Amino acid sequence: MSRTLEPGLSLLTAAEIRVVVVPIGPMPRDTFDAYLGAFNAHRHVPLHATCCLHAGGPKSPFPHLAVKCGAMHFRFMQADDARRRSRITDLHAHRQVVGVLGLLHCPLLEDLTAAHTEFGRAARQWPEALVSRCCGFEPSPAHLATPGLQKLTDLMLLPAQHLAAHLEVYMTEFAADVLAAIEHVVLNASVATVKLNTYADSGDFLGSSLAQLEEGLRKLNVNEEELKEKRRWGRLQKAKGDWALLAGSPRDGFEHYKSAMELSRAAGDAVRYGAAVEGLAHARVLEALIAARPAAAAARPAAAAAAA
Repeated sequence: MSRTLEPGLSLLTAAEIRVVVVPIGPMPRDTFDAYLGAFNAHRHVPLHATCCLHAGGPKSPFPHLAVKCGAMHFRFMQADDARRRSRITDLHAHRQVVGVLGLLHCPLLEDLTAAHTEFGRAARQWPEALVSRCCGFEPSPAHLATPGLQKLTDLMLLPAQHLAAHLEVYMTEFAADVLAAIEHVVLNASVATVKLNTYADSGDFLGSSLAQLEEGLRKLNVNEEELKEKRRWGRLQKAKGDWALLAGSPRDGFEHYKSAMELSRAAGDAVRYGAAVEGLAHARVLEALIAARPAAAAARPAAAAAAA
C-alpha cells in the first residue's frame, strides 16, 4: 500500500490537476508565498464559469460533464516537489504534472522578454505538461510597453489592484484551457500507444508473489496476443476514467472504470483491475459531492432567513 500512498491525500486527490508553480527571475520568498496563496484561493473552478470560454462540442469525450454543479480542482506544487516524479503516472493520471505556471514579480524585473524566455526553459523540465502559462504581477508602464508583448500569448500581466478578482478570471481561463487539453488527449488516445511494461508491471512494484501470480495467469491463457490486446484496452479505459475525473466528469469516469474492470479481470491484469476499482470508488464519492452541492447551496438562504 505504501508504494501508492503520498502525503496530502484527500477525497479530491484523484480529481486534482497538478500544476507546478515556478518563480521566474528575482522574487523574495514571502512574495512568492503570497502569490502561491492567492492562487490556492482559486484552486476550485466551477465548470459553469468555463462555459463561455470552452463550449466543448459534439465530439466531446465527456457527455456527462457536470457543468451545472461540477468543478475542476487544482493542486499547486512547488518545483522541488514536482521534480520528485511519481513512477506510477501510467497507473494513475492524477500523479502526472498537467500544467506549469511561471510567476514573475515585475517590480524586480528589467527585461520582461528575457524573463519569458527563462520561463520557457523552466517549463521544459516537465515535457508531459499539457498547458504552460506565465503570469506577471504588478507590471509598470515600461513593462506594458515591451516590444512584441502581444506575441507572448502565454503571458498575462496582472495589476496589483483588485488582484483577487483578476486571479479568479485568470484561473477560469486557465481551467478552460486545461479542459480543452484533456479533451484532446482523450479524443486522440489510442490503444496502440498503451504501454504494457511500466514500473507498475515490474517485480519491484508488484513484489515476488503477485508477479508470480500474474505470470501464472498469463500462462493459463492460450492466446498471448489476445491477452495483451485485452490488457491494452483495459488500461486505455482506466486512463480515460482518470482523465474524466480530472475534467470534472465523474459519471464518465465511472463508465470507463467499469469497462476497465471487466477487461482487466478478463486479462488477469490484477494491478490495473485494483486501480480501476479504486477509481470507481473515487467516481462514486465525487458524484455524491456534486449531488450534495445544490442541496447545500439551497440550504444556505433558508438558514440565513431563519437566523434573521
